[in-house]
Amino acid sequence: MTFFLKAELRGEIPPQNGRSAFLATIVRFCLVAIVVTTVCGMGWAQQPLDDEEQTAFQNAGDYAQESVVQIETFGGMEIVNRQAIAPGPSTGTIVSPDGWIVTSMFLFRSQPASITVVLPNDERKAAKLVARDHSREIALLKIEVDSPLVPAKVSDSTSWRVGQWTIALGKSFDPRTASRSVGILSAKGRVWDKAIQTDCKISPHNYGGPLVDLEGRVMGILTPLNPGMVTEGEVEQWYDSGIGFAIPLADILERLPTLQSGKDIYPGKAGVRILGRDEFLEGGMSLGGVSPGSPAAKAGLQAGDKIVRAGRSAETIRTVSMHSQLKHVLGPVDAEQSLFLEVERDGQLKRFEMKLVKELPAYKEPFLGIVTRIESDASERIVQVVENSPAAKANLSPNDIVFAAGGVVLTKQKGLEQILQFVDYRDPFELQVRNPEGVARTVSVQPTPRPETDITLGKIPAPPEEQPDSSKASLGTVQLPLGDVKNKAFAIVPTTYRSSVPHGLLLLYADPGPQDSKNWSDIWETFAEEHRWIVVVMQSADEKAWSFEESEIGIRLRTYMANNYSLDKRRVCIGGLSSGGIMALVTAGQNTEDFTSVWISDAKISERVRLNTVEPTKSIRFFVNGTEESLKQFVSKSRESGYCVCFYPDSFDSMKKPDAAKVQDLEVFDKLQRWLRFLEAF
Repeated sequence: MTFFLKAELRGEIPPQNGRSAFLATIVRFCLVAIVVTTVCGMGWAQQPLDDEEQTAFQNAGDYAQESVVQIETFGGMEIVNRQAIAPGPSTGTIVSPDGWIVTSMFLFRSQPASITVVLPNDERKAAKLVARDHSREIALLKIEVDSPLVPAKVSDSTSWRVGQWTIALGKSFDPRTASRSVGILSAKGRVWDKAIQTDCKISPHNYGGPLVDLEGRVMGILTPLNPGMVTEGEVEQWYDSGIGFAIPLADILERLPTLQSGKDIYPGKAGVRILGRDEFLEGGMSLGGVSPGSPAAKAGLQAGDKIVRAGRSAETIRTVSMHSQLKHVLGPVDAEQSLFLEVERDGQLKRFEMKLVKELPAYKEPFLGIVTRIESDASERIVQVVENSPAAKANLSPNDIVFAAGGVVLTKQKGLEQILQFVDYRDPFELQVRNPEGVARTVSVQPTPRPETDITLGKIPAPPEEQPDSSKASLGTVQLPLGDVKNKAFAIVPTTYRSSVPHGLLLLYADPGPQDSKNWSDIWETFAEEHRWIVVVMQSADEKAWSFEESEIGIRLRTYMANNYSLDKRRVCIGGLSSGGIMALVTAGQNTEDFTSVWISDAKISERVRLNTVEPTKSIRFFVNGTEESLKQFVSKSRESGYCVCFYPDSFDSMKKPDAAKVQDLEVFDKLQRWLRFLEAF
């Protein structure tokens, strides 16, 4: 009787009218009443719905697990804090009968000495790492087979619905039976349209395994991806918080021939720079500039162009109205693939095609060798020319007024600094200038990369005071408000400060522990007054150490100072002593447009620290000092990435208990102050 009712209620009942419909309803009601009575009388229980779900999950996993393998590696382990980290077995997914297997790059960021694949029948096969997809964190392996393998079946992405069941499979524990974690499809088009998201429990144990639907068909391959700005080595932490990603298998199969040829895949770079910092603000995307020598530059894109449409082909080009939409178009495009952009220029639409590249040409900050003051009409008066600089060789002089650069008239929105950011230092650069008598001329200057040598600027006097300063800014040693945290901070503000004169800002993470504001003031007060600088000293919450969470203190104080004092954005430096140097690096790395320079003193920098290749508007300058061997390695890697680094193997031990007389006698302190002053020069 129970079986009959289940079959009847699940069957399709044809539409009925009038008396027939009424009788059908009575019959169904009677059947239900009979069965309920019978079940209650006999103590039977209808099979719970969750048991049926469990059966469906089990069947889907059983169907897919013949295409899932265990992967063991030996050697090629990552070194963390001078210890070799062995991640243990992981998982792979078969994609062809002849032995091609895809997995996560988690085990293959370095080359293991040996790779073994354990098949579902316990057969062990030596494997070879053939290629990697660095954009999607996927690796391709090959084994030789005696008989055809069972490849994964691809799930139809057009049927996917957010909220549907998903199952993550892994074989780290047993090559014969897959472990299973059930969740839902949380989102599609994540990580700039490269991944789908699930809340299944995902870890290194099932990286490389499949995410399957209830039919056992593979939706994607599980791998750790960076959902935003995460420091290298921390991306796996997202998988402990219900955020897991899988690369759609169809996208991997599309790129399989390239990987099978042994060619690695990399994310494509165009070299465009969008004005503004809000990725989700609508209203169009105007280019602030294009990187010198980039695909965008070669295609003919220019600063001021407004991007209106973008796509991977002329047929798929679509409207984009905000930066995030453009990033969704760019995200899946690999190096050596094409990108189409349609822009609005001077009221006309122009379409450009470009082939993206793995790496943009090495960018070096161009250097002219001048210090300028902005005039009321947005032109810039030269107040100093650096000796033996490109500007000196081009016969530029103090009091020459620059009114145009590179053929662009200077405005309040686009001054000399903004124009220079996108100049190739290898090419001559033209300045349009007027001399003090008002005679205009065009001067060709051959820039150089920004120098890393110790250069002394002459003292630059503050402009004359035209009217009394109306600002109510606090001067001298000022305690700064950080009411909701245990940290303390104080600022050393020159008593000569005027709001009409922009000042440099040095934010300093001191050694852990209490700080004496008088000692710090004695060290910096004279320099701050003579060269228009404000120095902020930050104190750790714990007397023994800084924590990474405290990096937000530097951001908060930078914002506070900008809201209350007139700052020269070109001279905003974040610095730190010992472990505070790491804090400075983290703060600047997360906010590259807020800080133009970083001072690192006597810090131990991990080998895991990686800096992105220098780009226009993100060309941070470094002053590094100390005797730690890790500092030399950091300096070398930073220079290889295009950064301008001044390095001195001298310690600042006296800063731990700062004494003005001792600190000011240090040669390296003099070099630091000259470097800070030199930040003002273009």
